[in-house]
Amino acid sequence: MDNNKPDRRVRKTKAILRKTLTKLLMEKDLKDISVLELTDAADINRGTFYLHYKDIYDLFEQIEQETLEDFLNIIVRYKQLDSPVWTAVMLDLFKYISANADIFIAVLNTKESNFLTDVIEISRPKTKQEWHKLFSTGKEEYYEYYYDFFTFGCIALVRSWFMKGMPESCEQMAELIEKLMLSCISGLK
Repeated sequence: MDNNKPDRRVRKTKAILRKTLTKLLMEKDLKDISVLELTDAADINRGTFYLHYKDIYDLFEQIEQETLEDFLNIIVRYKQLDSPVWTAVMLDLFKYISANADIFIAVLNTKESNFLTDVIEISRPKTKQEWHKLFSTGKEEYYEYYYDFFTFGCIALVRSWFMKGMPESCEQMAELIEKLMLSCISGLK
């Protein structure tokens, strides 16, 4: 049982540092946050910080990477289905975003973040079959445009939802995106 104690303490320390960095990112840019400021706010020794991270950017990158992996795991589950179930995909994504809203707001507000670019590029269909599954109508030569339109539209919608304080439920947002996407897809020729 003693073997679990250090792991639990490490997880707790990392969680405190991540939560504190997220809070600080609501107030200032990543480049303006020092390790001293972070560790003072988290009430953790600087030496402890350096046991886990090289610097503030390393901590931020790890937060971003873990969030990206979780987010993409949801997308991958649905990509494997024969036909996309937009509401289910979007509902799972909105639930994840909502449960981790502080992280997403911090990441979206951080200029140094590549999170959105990474999500868009990693999720981009790779084969002709994937493209056709996503856009069963429309011209094949326009698939990239369709994809960009949908992904950047979804990002703008999520940002707007955050800016308004997330007044709609995850279910309402998933239904809204599904309606918008299906309406656009059905109009493709």
